[in-house]
Amino acid sequence: MNLWVCMPDSMQIFYQQHLSRRFIAFLFGVLGLVSVCFLMMFYYFYNAQITEERTQASHAVSLLLESSLERAMLRRDLPGLRDIITDLGKQEGVRDVMILNPAGEVRFASRPERQGQAAAQVIQQFCPGCTSASLPIEPVTRFLVSDSGGEILRTFHPVRNRSPCMECHGSVASHPVNGILVVDYDAASIRQKGLMNILVLIGAGSIAVVFSAGAAWWFMQRYVLQPVKRLNSASQALSQGELATRVSVAGRDEMANLANTFNHMAERLQHSHRVLQSREQFLQGLIDAVPDGVRVIDPYYQIVVANRAYAEQSGFTSPAELRQQYCYKVAHQRDTPCPSSLHTCPLQVLDASHSSLKFMETLQRADGSLLSTEVYAARLPLAPDDSADAECLVVESVRDLDKAVQYSHEQKLASLGELAAGVAHEIHNPLASVRIALQASGQILDDSPEDVAELKDYLHLVDERVEQCLDVTHRLMKLGTLASGHPELVEVNTVIRETLSLLRFEREQRGIHERLELASGNPRILAADNDLRMIILNLVQNAFHAMPDGGELLVGSGYQGDNIEIRVEDTGTGIDDAVLPHIFDPFFSRRHDQRGSGLGLTITRSLVKQHGGQIGVAAHAPGKTAFVLSFPDADVLSKEAA
Repeated sequence: MNLWVCMPDSMQIFYQQHLSRRFIAFLFGVLGLVSVCFLMMFYYFYNAQITEERTQASHAVSLLLESSLERAMLRRDLPGLRDIITDLGKQEGVRDVMILNPAGEVRFASRPERQGQAAAQVIQQFCPGCTSASLPIEPVTRFLVSDSGGEILRTFHPVRNRSPCMECHGSVASHPVNGILVVDYDAASIRQKGLMNILVLIGAGSIAVVFSAGAAWWFMQRYVLQPVKRLNSASQALSQGELATRVSVAGRDEMANLANTFNHMAERLQHSHRVLQSREQFLQGLIDAVPDGVRVIDPYYQIVVANRAYAEQSGFTSPAELRQQYCYKVAHQRDTPCPSSLHTCPLQVLDASHSSLKFMETLQRADGSLLSTEVYAARLPLAPDDSADAECLVVESVRDLDKAVQYSHEQKLASLGELAAGVAHEIHNPLASVRIALQASGQILDDSPEDVAELKDYLHLVDERVEQCLDVTHRLMKLGTLASGHPELVEVNTVIRETLSLLRFEREQRGIHERLELASGNPRILAADNDLRMIILNLVQNAFHAMPDGGELLVGSGYQGDNIEIRVEDTGTGIDDAVLPHIFDPFFSRRHDQRGSGLGLTITRSLVKQHGGQIGVAAHAPGKTAFVLSFPDADVLSKEAA
């Protein structure tokens, strides 16, 4: 799944806008870090350089003082030595000057109050852990914090023991150092000078950084970020289905090549999409031409494609609504896959060894209505090598058994109509000629003076029998007439009488007694006359088959509220409880003679439903089986319409 497409628009805008911000933040961060590193290095080296310069200056002064001190000491000029120390302490930047003996006593100081004080800690600062005999002879310079809290640069300059001094200080081996010249410089001025230089450098560096960042930003914005932004917008539009999206190309650099590549990709994608659409439309048109329902299911129980016939069977308006729907939701209104113990699932049954399957299935629509279907399922492997564990699609052909029954019913009616019409015309025409001849003979005899009364009676009898034959042919022709596309007023009692009259011979042959209980008045329904005759014919013939040893047939009509009821009852073998739920199923037959097609009651139910009626079994015990038909009363409907 495309994570970018699934992001909310606000999140996408956030990431779009912050690419440039992240770049400028990264650029300033890198330049700032580099600048800080350089400033720290500069500050360190500058501080070291200042310290070195101060140390060298202090060393030069110390050498000068050392020379002056040696002369003063050799001449015993202590006042002159004090003056030198005092004058040195008054110099700019010098805070204090002291001369310590190796034991740490202050012998001379620029501040008189410090003279004679013990300064052993100063010796420890110069050389921690050293004794008077182990003091180093090289000068040392350190930044320290003075007793008053200020930072100072302290220079320790040992005064070496020499030959002229050995008389008073002893040998060089035991006393290598006669004293230590300590000069304290004010470090604040050094730090301040270094800080000032750092600030100047920071200012210059900041200007350079801002200028460099601005130049880099303009370059990146002009040649990288804006093209990337255009590519990003085009990619989003392309992902949302706008396949005509293209990116403007300027220049010949890598970004221009990338834009050209994107445009070429989008063009090929659009072309491929058009080809796929064309093939999809062809495939959809191809399967829509199939009269049976067709659906293709993927391994995850989702419908990949379906035709218009299956959409109608499932109660959907178009095949597009079925895509990505779960097959168990569409066919059985379930939220989970069908258990194998309840329904036949081709995805669970079909494998490499069983590539096809045929079964009966009752389709349940969303409105709760049921549809009996016959399903032929076949396995369609997705991979060239059809291994046992390879994923596959399932292609199903779903046949509407109600339509199959309707086709069978139409064929039966057509055959019956052709037979009835042919027989009727074969009988009707000769009988009509006989009737004309008999009428003419009667006329001749009427004009004859002879007494031919007996012959005339015979001729009248023949005329009555011919009239009876003509009536039978009329009834048979009505049964075989094709149904009208519009309902008509049908007199129920008349249809019952005329249909039963056609079955009189068969009834008498079977030894069945007929009893009519027709409603008084004239009950009428809106239906096709020949359809109602076919309904009565099927029910009465089923009753005959249920009474192989004879019995009683009751056919009645009556009013029940706003409906007209027709009842067909027999005293035959009855219907078992286990068989009762399936008697209206297509191709289900339990006739006594075992020669039924299993379509009689299915056709009857289909015809009843077509005319807004209902059919049910009121009794099914041995000795009494009753079918009850209920149709809206046409007279009540006409009153309501008025």
